[in-house]
Amino acid sequence: MSMALKQVFNKDRTFRPKRKFEPGTQRFELHKKYMSLLMDWIEVQINNEHIFPTNVGTPFPKTFMQVAKKILSRLFRVFVHVYIHHFDCVSQMGAEAHVNTCYKHFYYFVTEFNLTDHKELEPLVITTNQILHISC
Repeated sequence: MSMALKQVFNKDRTFRPKRKFEPGTQRFELHKKYMSLLMDWIEVQINNEHIFPTNVGTPFPKTFMQVAKKILSRLFRVFVHVYIHHFDCVSQMGAEAHVNTCYKHFYYFVTEFNLTDHKELEPLVITTNQILHISC
């Protein structure tokens, strides 16, 4: 594993997205690897029966909300990255309405159930207001 990827994971293989990748590496490849690692980490969390029980009657753990909020927080960062760095490509592909709809559903879900701090949503506040047709 490269040094850049080692900086993303703790010894116990938990994901640390706030760590910076080492300078001098290819940005595209690192973004691709970061997204792959992030999605793999989320999949591991969702498939963990101790966090997301699938059997009827099995209680959710006390840490469920904490884990769910962390997953949603990291998914929000993906939206931020897409809107800030790649939305021109999304528009060129004709997928603008699709991405906006996905984000709108995500936003309504996390705000309806209070799954994220409003301060964390600030990077996309202008975009959110435009998509939701809210006057500032």
